[in-house]
Amino acid sequence: MSTDSRSALIDGEKRLGSVTKVSASGIELNLPHALAAAGRRGIARGTVGDFVFIDCDQAVILGRIVEVQIPDRNRPALERQIEREPSVEPVGRVQLLATIRKTTQTVVRGVLVSPRVGDGVFEANGPALSSSIQAALFGGVDVQDGAQPIAVSLGRISGIDDSEISLPPEKLFGRHCGIFGATGGGKSWTLAKLVSEVARLGGKAIVFDPTGEFSGKLPGAVEYVFTRAEAGQTLVRFPSERMTELSLFALLRPTGQSQGPTMREAIRSLRVARALATDQQIQAQDIAQGRQYFDQSFGTVWVEQAGTIRKTGQKIAEFNRAADRYATAIASENCNFDIHRLTDQIANECIWPDDRNDRSKFGGPNDSTLGYCNTLIVRMRGMLASAELRCLFGNEGEDICTLLDGFLKDPQQRVCLISFKNVSFNHNARELLLNTIGEYLLGLARADRFRAQPVICFLDEAHQFMGRSVGDEFNSVSLDAFGLIAKEGRKYGLTTVLATQRPRDVPQDVLSQLGTLFVHRLTNERDRETIERACGDLDRSAAAFIPSLSQGEAIVLGPDLPAPLPIQITAPDKTAQPTSRGPDYQRAWRQL
Repeated sequence: MSTDSRSALIDGEKRLGSVTKVSASGIELNLPHALAAAGRRGIARGTVGDFVFIDCDQAVILGRIVEVQIPDRNRPALERQIEREPSVEPVGRVQLLATIRKTTQTVVRGVLVSPRVGDGVFEANGPALSSSIQAALFGGVDVQDGAQPIAVSLGRISGIDDSEISLPPEKLFGRHCGIFGATGGGKSWTLAKLVSEVARLGGKAIVFDPTGEFSGKLPGAVEYVFTRAEAGQTLVRFPSERMTELSLFALLRPTGQSQGPTMREAIRSLRVARALATDQQIQAQDIAQGRQYFDQSFGTVWVEQAGTIRKTGQKIAEFNRAADRYATAIASENCNFDIHRLTDQIANECIWPDDRNDRSKFGGPNDSTLGYCNTLIVRMRGMLASAELRCLFGNEGEDICTLLDGFLKDPQQRVCLISFKNVSFNHNARELLLNTIGEYLLGLARADRFRAQPVICFLDEAHQFMGRSVGDEFNSVSLDAFGLIAKEGRKYGLTTVLATQRPRDVPQDVLSQLGTLFVHRLTNERDRETIERACGDLDRSAAAFIPSLSQGEAIVLGPDLPAPLPIQITAPDKTAQPTSRGPDYQRAWRQL
């Protein structure tokens, strides 16, 4: 890069005017060539949104025109002069963004030199601006053996030719990333572009697709789908044993007075039964009704043929000692038991605390308790057999956790797409399922699975899965898995990209963890205010452009960028463009 910054940055033929007023956050300037008089519109220079260079001797200040107007005193004369050589000159206001050092031609954050009245203002030179930004972005990137740093290609600065912008993945994904935009603004487009770049550069991406719009649109991706698979997709399930007990309670919703305690005791019993069956040091004897397990440490525990424990008539102390032996398994957060035996075990738990004739033994059936629990038992049997929940409780499909493990180990696989299109909205199944997968990935991260090979999780429609709880007053679970990934995943090599059309519904503490933001068109004022609060770089002047951004155009900002940059995101290949269009009314209605 040449050190002759004046010739590289400042082009005398692109002079717009001179500084006439300086304030703490911006300048005003005269714009003698900005008037769109007759025959001059095509050559007029200086319009809202244009980037400019302010020549301040030893440095160049990067700014953006945010307002152009005719001074009040000259407005009456404007119409009279519009058809002849104009003498009225517009004036403009420029937001100051960053500083470009002439010696190094790199952009640095902040305004290091204050402009002065009379300083020249010039159209920004596209290649020079792009080069200066790139030099700043890639400065300090650790590259081994003098190799060229890899770069995520985004697009070009809006309205400026030859101004390509790329970011090193460390600065794009290292602090997590957010993609925000109203419907039709290009949010899905940007997500697909970033995923394709991750794959191109040799990274690994897991895409969570709530609606199925990315199905078949991510070249080379392995596609996993719940409930019902189509050609090219693998049917998967999430094994209930890997669910958390909190999620199970939120899904089944037992009442707090009777059903909840009985269900917890039933789970405790099933965990003891499984632990006994897998303990090679315990003696066992088959009997007509099941199997007896006995050991000097606890005595005897009787397990029925169905795998449940029938407590009636059995020694209370012996069961409790067995439970103490397997306290670690019982304390597990996961559902490490056979959930299909849970209804029978709940029925077995509906007994009197002890036998009135022998207080050392469990009592007989308690019809009153069973009556309270019958509604839970009926509801559970229906849910366990439900086609809507077979992604959790059924045996169809492959174990998604096993497949994810294989994906992470296979160096040839770059993108994994997990579709929730066919997962029911009933029972909050979607939210709980995705949150549970997020918890699984966070567990892998905490076990250092991603330090050597970082993984980026892309979550579309993030507002549906964050910032709220599901369940009832007795049993609820917070949908906080991806919030926790945003808060602590970075240090483990697990980062996330959250995409949503409703940033106001994303928790503020999660938004604060997002480093790089892609802000597409947002028409809702609350959404724009949310973005402004989440990022100090986006002031009112920059935010004013958000409602009028074109499709695929985004303001990109973050701590590693020298200033908020409007970038026209390069369109993904046609084969990789997500299907996010609405109904085709012309075709559909014409056929009726």
